[in-house]
Amino acid sequence: MRVVFFSYGSRGDVQPQVAMAAGLQQQGFRTRVAAPENLRGFIEQAGIEYAPLFGSSQEILESENGQRWLESGNVAAFMKELTRISNRIDPELFRTGLDAARDADAIVGGTLAEDMAFTLAEHRRVPFLFAHTMPLETTGDYAQPLVTTRKLPLRSLNRATYALFRVLLTRQRTRTLAVFRKELGLAPRRATVVSRSAELGVPALQLWSPHLVPHASDAPAGAVTTGFQRLPPSVRAGLGEEAPPAELLHWLEAGPPPVYVGFGSMPMPSLARFAGDILDIARTLGVRFALSPGWNKLASVGHLECDELMFVPSIDHEWFFKRCAAAVHHGGAGTTAASLGAGIPTIVCSFFADQPFWGERVARLGAGVHLPRVKMNRQTLGEAVGRAIRDDMRDRARDIGCKLGAEDGNARAVEALTSFLKH
Repeated sequence: MRVVFFSYGSRGDVQPQVAMAAGLQQQGFRTRVAAPENLRGFIEQAGIEYAPLFGSSQEILESENGQRWLESGNVAAFMKELTRISNRIDPELFRTGLDAARDADAIVGGTLAEDMAFTLAEHRRVPFLFAHTMPLETTGDYAQPLVTTRKLPLRSLNRATYALFRVLLTRQRTRTLAVFRKELGLAPRRATVVSRSAELGVPALQLWSPHLVPHASDAPAGAVTTGFQRLPPSVRAGLGEEAPPAELLHWLEAGPPPVYVGFGSMPMPSLARFAGDILDIARTLGVRFALSPGWNKLASVGHLECDELMFVPSIDHEWFFKRCAAAVHHGGAGTTAASLGAGIPTIVCSFFADQPFWGERVARLGAGVHLPRVKMNRQTLGEAVGRAIRDDMRDRARDIGCKLGAEDGNARAVEALTSFLKH
């Protein structure tokens, strides 16, 4: 049986699907992950068959417009830019998606690809599941994360935010999707499928821990909160991330646990200036920092490396965070899971999308600080790090780390998937 996963996000969006695909392969399923072309290397090195989806999520984020809405953190600007990009790339994106689903016996739709994936499943008449890395199913328990991170006083108000999100998303995607559906001989849909699993009778895998976001009291019958997904050791080995560089090991042994800083696929406008700020904070607070440059090049900042500051490559967060005093990152669901799972305080410097939601969840747990990227500077980041390394926050982070460590999100997701596919 062939199961095809679809996502159009960054590595953090695709990684949970890779973990699930690896788990299904161990159960005898054939799997494929369809994602933007810049993620081919990651997926193939993980030992999963790859199918290209037209375009590059990295190019989109690094474009002038992408940089502008990342800096603003404005959801409306994000949706507007998404519409512009979709109008340009959707015809080719749908064509490559159709090829990726050519022999699918079941389809799983993930980040920014749910509607295309659902349409392809309809076309092939095969089972379909959602795989969400953020809350999208309508609930009265909390608001839709992309609309607001505030705790609203009435359940009806919370539910209304999901209706608002559906309207915004429908405006963004309906036109190009209608053309694709017509080409496939499918009836048009007046609204997108996101957050409509209850109405459509579609199961939804919610790939987060109930310790951060409890399973909604009014969740659809087919929704399963699995716990966070972790890459299996065999996959990490294929990626070459299980063996840290000897230079890094030597630096770790030479001093106290460092504070990790890295923003994943979120670009830093000026790495040199930021690295200088980090070095100033290190000397003010008497701590060490391990800075991951992400997609940025190190040529302009290599001279800053010293006892207080080490530049680290792409590395297994689960291994590295256990050797850190705290972590500063963008608040992607996977990175948030890794830092909290390691039992260390987390400072979320959110850019956009679901990142503010995870930042607020961390802050409410008392296990870290939410510092939106637009408010981050040398002073505010230094103050946040100073708070994070205090004993009370470390105790709370250690407690949530123990709870996350007792979960097996991978096994729960594969169990739910196989149960659905076998029926």
